[in-house]
Amino acid sequence: MTTIELRNKVYKKLESVDDYLLEEILGLIELDDIKKEILKIPNEHKRDIEIGLKQIEGGQTVTNQEVNNRVQQWLEK
Repeated sequence: MTTIELRNKVYKKLESVDDYLLEEILGLIELDDIKKEILKIPNEHKRDIEIGLKQIEGGQTVTNQEVNNRVQQWLEK
């Protein structure tokens, strides 16, 4: 089925569905738009990610337990 045929089929079905289903369909469409926006990473974040990856490659890491310990110490201050 071509894109045009598929769109036409969807349009025909939309004419006969109730408001609840229309709202659900709209939610799905908007969710797809939001998902695309979420995946756009700002350049400053990309730089930070690259720095983090280089730190990992250089062995500059701490365990999850160490992070938890540090957070606990900060909370106790």
